[in-house]
Amino acid sequence: MEALQHAGHNVEEVALPYRKEDLTEAFLVVVAGETAAGLDLMGEYLGRKVRPSDVEPGTYALNLLGRAFSAGDYAFAKHKWGVITRRVAEFHEKFDLLVTPTLAQRPIRIGALQPTAAEDRIMAVINALGLGSAVKATINQLAEKIYGYMPWTALANLTGQPSMSMPFHWTAENLPIGIMFTARMNEEDLLYRLAGQLEPVAHFRM
Repeated sequence: MEALQHAGHNVEEVALPYRKEDLTEAFLVVVAGETAAGLDLMGEYLGRKVRPSDVEPGTYALNLLGRAFSAGDYAFAKHKWGVITRRVAEFHEKFDLLVTPTLAQRPIRIGALQPTAAEDRIMAVINALGLGSAVKATINQLAEKIYGYMPWTALANLTGQPSMSMPFHWTAENLPIGIMFTARMNEEDLLYRLAGQLEPVAHFRM
């Protein structure tokens, strides 16, 4: 990025410190398991089991997916999280920041990633019958849909690293294109200093 170089930073194009499969295979397993646990906590608060009508259909389906995995599946996915975190830590031994686009596509309309009408009907049946195994069978399709739009943001969620997104470009439709900066663990101060340095040259709009 010219803005970084003009500010005195060295910018180098390198391979990402993770693979697509790291996120699609490990991330969703843990997220689904945590969603199931979250609904169990919600059930304790309500004093009864959570019903499909209590939450959004997608949330309930993700909860069913979490219950379709075994404790071994969850533990293995968490182990993979640790492997990815160590790999990223090795990356940061050489580089202060990982710089990527925020999203893999141009800004889309609100609701564009919501299930289609056909998917809603299928989900309603799955949720009503508690068919977690049916959701599990579609995990690769779900992962591809998510990863195709945001292949980089999940990494910071997975490793717990501080990240920020800044709008550096605007489309002809006046929509922002973000650049994401991901720092080492506990180096939020670096991101704040960088934001202050880049803000005068970034194309911010109100």
